[in-house]
Amino acid sequence: MNDSLSDYPYIDRLRSVIANRFPYFKGTIDRQVDEFGAEWMRAFDRDMAVHFAGDFSRFDKAVEGYGRFALEAMKLQVAFDKTREYEAKTYEEAAQEVYQNEDYMLEMYLPGILLSHFLWRHHYKQHIFFEEKFAPFVRNHGGRNFYDVGIGTGFYSKEMLGLTPDMRGRGFDLSPFSKKYTLNTIQAFGYADRYDVILRDITEATDIPPAPFIVNIEVLEHLEQPQVFLNALNKMLEKGGFGLISAALTAPNADHIYLYNDPQEVVDQLERAGFDVIEQIEDPAYEPKSPDKSVPRNAAFIVTK
Repeated sequence: MNDSLSDYPYIDRLRSVIANRFPYFKGTIDRQVDEFGAEWMRAFDRDMAVHFAGDFSRFDKAVEGYGRFALEAMKLQVAFDKTREYEAKTYEEAAQEVYQNEDYMLEMYLPGILLSHFLWRHHYKQHIFFEEKFAPFVRNHGGRNFYDVGIGTGFYSKEMLGLTPDMRGRGFDLSPFSKKYTLNTIQAFGYADRYDVILRDITEATDIPPAPFIVNIEVLEHLEQPQVFLNALNKMLEKGGFGLISAALTAPNADHIYLYNDPQEVVDQLERAGFDVIEQIEDPAYEPKSPDKSVPRNAAFIVTK
């Protein structure tokens, strides 16, 4: 591989900030390069260049947020190993702690999620699954609008809008801070005229016309009753359309409520909601240090109806 880290200013900066502030994570970049190569480096720098437009002080703050986010996740994983249960809390409690907490969302949670799409192995594998498996269904279908339910940073809304120049999308969320962050993302990539966000609980909506595509990335574990949510999500997908739905397994976080231990648990709920699963993957974040240690995992599913 002819590419070196010095060819990529955002990776160079990332390496420096992590080494100085979060030395425990300094091997992260090398592990990603070793597994995913130059394409990973190009993808990371390309995305960050658009997000931050040369503002390295803002990028440094995002890396700081990521480091804090990753440290919190690591500590929660250690605690989870002792109980094999998530901390008991209601959705409302999680919402107040996370989604409605402006400082937590904008300073740590959302920057952490943004960078995790590239720095966490299982999240980047999910991105590859989107590009290699889901995107062809979208391009070949002919439909040109989608819903992204639980938008996070807007990463997958941005990815969908980039698939075709006439793709249009609508995001649904409950956090005004996710909405703000996502709209900034969409604006930065030049897609603002093809996308909007509504703050709305889809389980209480009866007037959403179905779309040919839905995207729902790691939302289910945030809910007390994911089955109710999936039943509503199914109504948002046209017959013959396609969806990408994913869930975190054995992955404690401040806002994770519903524990999935196995992908089949998600499949069962998807099928009860009326989806047909046509392809799926499961990826661990890393190899466990010993067989008795848990590992955060991601399971992603391409569905139709």
